[in-house]
Amino acid sequence: GADMQFANAVESAGIATSPLAGGSGAFDLTDSQAHGRVTQPRVERYAQVVRKLNDARVAAARPQVDVLAGLEKATLDSSSELKSKQIGQVWKLLAHYTSPKESRNIAAGACAYLEETFVEHVDRIVAQYPHDANVGGIPSTNRKIRGYLNVQFGRLGRVPAFLEMFNDEAIWAHMYTLYRCGFKQELLKYALDMEDIITDSDPGFVAHLKGFCDQAAAIRSDIPVTAASLEDPYKAALYKVLGRGNVSKKAAAEVVQTTEDYLWSSLAVVRDAEQIAAATGHPRNTLESLQALMLKYGPGHFDPNGNNPLLYFRVLLLCGLFENAVDFLLQNDRFQIEAVHIAIALAFYGLLNIPSAETMPSSFGSYLVAADNSGSRAMLDFSRMVIHYARALPDTATDDAVNYLLLLTLSTQGTCDAGQHSLCQQAIERILYERSDYARYLGDIQSDGTRKRGMLERFLPLLGISSNEQFAQTIIRRLADRSRDEGRLADTVLLYNLAERYNTVLN
Repeated sequence: GADMQFANAVESAGIATSPLAGGSGAFDLTDSQAHGRVTQPRVERYAQVVRKLNDARVAAARPQVDVLAGLEKATLDSSSELKSKQIGQVWKLLAHYTSPKESRNIAAGACAYLEETFVEHVDRIVAQYPHDANVGGIPSTNRKIRGYLNVQFGRLGRVPAFLEMFNDEAIWAHMYTLYRCGFKQELLKYALDMEDIITDSDPGFVAHLKGFCDQAAAIRSDIPVTAASLEDPYKAALYKVLGRGNVSKKAAAEVVQTTEDYLWSSLAVVRDAEQIAAATGHPRNTLESLQALMLKYGPGHFDPNGNNPLLYFRVLLLCGLFENAVDFLLQNDRFQIEAVHIAIALAFYGLLNIPSAETMPSSFGSYLVAADNSGSRAMLDFSRMVIHYARALPDTATDDAVNYLLLLTLSTQGTCDAGQHSLCQQAIERILYERSDYARYLGDIQSDGTRKRGMLERFLPLLGISSNEQFAQTIIRRLADRSRDEGRLADTVLLYNLAERYNTVLN
């Protein structure tokens, strides 16, 4: 009976849709460069991180483990295989979403990341053209920005048709660049120092900026913005992110050119939506409308030739569309392994929208479960993805397969979800049955009759099992019944002995 239940549980969902079904075909973890079926070296690097994660989960209800640092190191150590710098950047971005400072605010975290990477870009340009930048010894922030703009406008020839200049200084370009780097206080200080000059161009600007930076009651700024007053595109770009008047997209087009710049300016107005709405009197910019726009654009808009899949992936991550981002990357053979582990990290930090064990599964070939109504986020079929990945690991890596399957209860950390616990138990039972390697995982009876513990016993809390008796009555007992029904005699004897059902053994 138990065997039939086991089979039925797996079959009832239908082969294509059941998370337990087949599935190793979904991931190819072999190394195409090696002779014979050798697993790619980075598979083991990531598996080490998962082993540490499960150890920490057993040790404490709130596991103290830096999953992101572990995964980042695994990615960096695999750079010769991956041949991609961009993928290593993902962990830094995710760190912004999980830091208490940005308090899980997607727009704030994404902006902080885009500002940090822009500062690195400024430093690189200044270092690459020291003669043109001419910043001197240990430059102050403002000298560095000046140097960066010298290179942009000089050697690189990226000079807009019109710039407002004072004593050879492009003040709006300078202020915009400070803000683009996230240097809010430096911007305010610069504006106060230059107040006399700025007042000629815009008498109310410094007061507006001060109110904005102090997050005071936002200043209503219904200044009429005309094409003439915003000839300098840097001025237009700065007005847009500070909610100063109603700026057309075209006015800042010469400045906002890269995908990063575009996303930063879009996310900055979402981050500061309350203040900007108060200042302009327009409805607030929402993250949801930005997300909808990015999904509408699709990958073709950002990467027309399809040779940089990571670009659209990063766009989706930066907009907080985590489920779509992972699903998109899973479709790319080169980065499938990374996609799985990005999903694991997101799930660990509670950032992934995962369906309950009872929800309609995703469609075949995709791990995305459509949102139930137009306003809500899609879900990622995390369980099916993890099971497929675990089953793609080589037969020699059963320990790792079991460790990955223990992640099926990751999202239930601290709460009891019977459906996930039951799915996790079934998936592990199935892999142990196929490989019939019971002594190592469930325990063994030694020649003197003493019992040797199996590897799984350490992880019972993750399986939703609270005692060794319950372990014997559930997983061990079900596998014993199944082995008996399939006529596997030696296995049956071991398993009934482990379950302490000695009478059944004698029968």
